[in-house]
Amino acid sequence: MSPVRRKIVDLVTVTAIATIVWLWAAGQTVQTRVISFDATIDSGDPTRITVTPDEPLHLSVEIKGSRQAVLSATQSLSGRTIRLLTGADGVPSTPGSHDLVLKDVLSVSPSVAPLGVDITTVTPAVVEIEIERVK
Repeated sequence: MSPVRRKIVDLVTVTAIATIVWLWAAGQTVQTRVISFDATIDSGDPTRITVTPDEPLHLSVEIKGSRQAVLSATQSLSGRTIRLLTGADGVPSTPGSHDLVLKDVLSVSPSVAPLGVDITTVTPAVVEIEIERVK
């Protein structure tokens, strides 16, 4: 192979590798976005346990992560209603009054946790729920 041809092959190879690395890095750029969605808190068995409030909670959530993860989370959650279960998802199942820190609850929820984003803030930050056994 001639020296000129070898230099051209090297240049093309280096350019291709640099382009691939640049495209990967662009997808990993950290972004922040605020999304809105609803969440319901459900006992899973309303014949045994009731949860108040029973209407959906309207949440505004700031998420942070790679550009791709933020886009995916936005598409998965925006305008939708997720279901949080007592005894799972960080929601207690014992009867009584409980203050839920929604950032903590959403961070472990199977609807949010696999999306690969960090939750930085939630409005409202805390919600009070009442869990009662049905008699």
